[in-house]
Amino acid sequence: MREVTDSIHRLDAARGGNAYLVEAGDRSVLVDTGLASGGEKVVAELAAARILPVMDVVLTHYDPDHVGAAAAVQRATGATVWLGAADVRILRGDALPPTRTRRAMLRMRWLGKPELPELTALPDDAETEIVPGLVAAPGPGHTPGHHIVWWRGAAFIGDAARVSGGRLVNFPGFLISDRAQADATIAAISASRPRLILPGHGVPDRLAPAD
Repeated sequence: MREVTDSIHRLDAARGGNAYLVEAGDRSVLVDTGLASGGEKVVAELAAARILPVMDVVLTHYDPDHVGAAAAVQRATGATVWLGAADVRILRGDALPPTRTRRAMLRMRWLGKPELPELTALPDDAETEIVPGLVAAPGPGHTPGHHIVWWRGAAFIGDAARVSGGRLVNFPGFLISDRAQADATIAAISASRPRLILPGHGVPDRLAPAD
């Protein structure tokens, strides 16, 4: 586990996507979990670390490289697992992804019906304070229920964007569920001027100064 700031750590064991641990008051909050294949190692890393109990897991979106190990973490810790309501419906099979490519990706990525955690839905039209000071805010576009997690001015952006040259840019179009929403989410994050960007892929970074 690597320290990013005095209260934020990046897990070494997560596979496929980044997972971050936030020490918040009397508990720890995990943001994303990586693929299911890394679940046992993620659980072992958390158990070996000198951290406050993991009470909550916030998933930025439904893709398996972010959600996959959540069931293993929940089983080991009893944590509440949060995910945007629209993405919960997709994972439970109550709704389909909005694009043909996304529907094909979902079928391919979830072959074998991997274990899902018990999910608690985040509203897609309002911010939710998970613990004091840590807020999940809707950031749709990449997926319908994508959320951004904010903590002390740092933004855990999942796959809402990637950082390139100090700016937030979209992922390739075939990965995006709604381009207009994705553009609006990037604009909102940029306008908030986070002190640190913690992406779902790649290393934590800072935005270039505003023009």
